Amino acid sequence: MIEIRALRHGEFDVLDAVFDGLSAESRYRRFHAPVRRLTAGTRTALAAVDGHRHVAVAAFADGRPVGIARLIADDTGRSDLGVEVVDDEQRSGVGTRLVRAVAGLAAAAGHRVVDAEVLSTNRAAVRLVLAVFPDATAFPDGITTRLVAALPAPAAQQPALSRREPARVIERMAPRAA
Repeated sequence: MIEIRALRHGEFDVLDAVFDGLSAESRYRRFHAPVRRLTAGTRTALAAVDGHRHVAVAAFADGRPVGIARLIADDTGRSDLGVEVVDDEQRSGVGTRLVRAVAGLAAAAGHRVVDAEVLSTNRAAVRLVLAVFPDATAFPDGITTRLVAALPAPAAQQPALSRREPARVIERMAPRAA
């Protein structure tokens, strides 16, 4: 069973476990460069989840971290999407569940536009973004493609998130068929 929950500030162990589960190819697709290890600065930035400007969710399989999705808002109102799923869980639906969960958190936190830059050759990432955001507009630009989509407005009954109280998201999905 896969559990998805909000990633908390400073969860370096989750960040490191997911990064360690990525092959060199998966790391290249995620970071658009050959990344052998995360620098201290990158680790700090990726773990600086605040539940408002930087929202993130993590997926766990039997307690083992297997994926992270995050949206980080900039000053223009756009939120950069980042997703990583360990190699042995790719193409199992985990990425889609992560993106849906982080989109819900981001919308509740006031984010309005998702901006995902993916390698143009990474068809799985393009399909993932379009599955969650079917109205996304694609902007091909050489080796990368930007996919831009509006986030849905938060439901009226959803309380707005404060900076002090990040949202809690827990989603369970059945184990994938063998």
